[in-house]
Amino acid sequence: MNELREALYTLRERWSRTLLTMSGVMAATIAIVLLASTAIGVRKDFTDSLTDLGVNNLIVLPGKVGESFNFNLGGASYLSKEIASELRTVKGVKSTSCWSFVGGAAEYQKKVASGFMVATTPSWFKMKTFELKEGRVMDARDEGKRVAVIGSIAAEDLFAKQPATGKKIKINGVEFEVIGVTMDKDSEDSLSAMGGFQNLIYTEYGELTSRVKKSQTDRILVEIDPNVEPTAIIEALKSKLSSKLDEGQFDILTQKDLLKVVYKFSDILQWLLIGLTSIALFIGGIGIMNVMLLSIGERTTEIGIRKAVGATQASIFKQFLFESIGISVVGCLAGNAFSWLVCSTVAHYTPINPIITLPTVLLSLGASVVTGVFFGLVPSLRASKKDPVRAIQNLS
Repeated sequence: MNELREALYTLRERWSRTLLTMSGVMAATIAIVLLASTAIGVRKDFTDSLTDLGVNNLIVLPGKVGESFNFNLGGASYLSKEIASELRTVKGVKSTSCWSFVGGAAEYQKKVASGFMVATTPSWFKMKTFELKEGRVMDARDEGKRVAVIGSIAAEDLFAKQPATGKKIKINGVEFEVIGVTMDKDSEDSLSAMGGFQNLIYTEYGELTSRVKKSQTDRILVEIDPNVEPTAIIEALKSKLSSKLDEGQFDILTQKDLLKVVYKFSDILQWLLIGLTSIALFIGGIGIMNVMLLSIGERTTEIGIRKAVGATQASIFKQFLFESIGISVVGCLAGNAFSWLVCSTVAHYTPINPIITLPTVLLSLGASVVTGVFFGLVPSLRASKKDPVRAIQNLS
């Protein structure tokens, strides 16, 4: 098309103005792509962490999980070791494990590891497979003892490259012997690594409950038989729990339920961020329109001559519209290229792993085309409606 060729020629000839004009769209594209990619990367990290739970494990919570977040889930719990024992009698349940969240931090010779700490029963280490860097996991012989299994991140913080097993760490002023170090190579550099099952700091549940009388059971993990219909087991578990607690004092979540919650909140956050950054795209579009309106004033003679030699209104309109779209698309492509560079740098030097996906790139390209069309309409119409004789006389 002659109009497209003319538009590309004009953009190349006026390259300095083209670069300046596209900077607004470029900045908006960078904001959209970076925020969307970061949201996608964070969701993937948390999804991987939840997938690590395993499809055969359920979580009993001390409160209902509805459409909105229940802040009571972090408050008083009505779960107990006795209830966990009752659940173990349900047909299809292989094992249960109690969790109690432990505050504070792990210390060793003035070094501190602020990893998330959980007091759990040794049965947890049979419900989930752990990769060990050194030592062993808890078993029946550790019940009631002050022992700890720590993640490789905590071990690095406390002991650097030195062996951790056999050493004594302090948690809330109480000494625990490290008997094992777990490792998850795939998630140590991810944002959710410290909260991953492999990198928690585990102590023995019975020791905590005997020493701290007011400690509570915050979660009950239930391992079910994969050969039994899970829906039937969940209903049986709810029936058993209902005989001990009120309906509002518990809920049972599967891996699928947890992923659904993560996806819901991440999708809302992602679209909210894109909506906010689209304001920058709007501002970039206004910049394109203003510069093109100024350009029409400078190119009045050119428009008049082209019309005088046979160019139609539609031809002039298309040329200027293509220029507007071209500026916007080039700015978008430059923004995507810069975003890729920033995402690679962030992923290399931080725990955040932004992921630029094809839909994100296509979304930014589509938005740039719409911006070019929308903000190029007024300048294109104004250029196409100029009278050729008056246009030549105006600046000749």
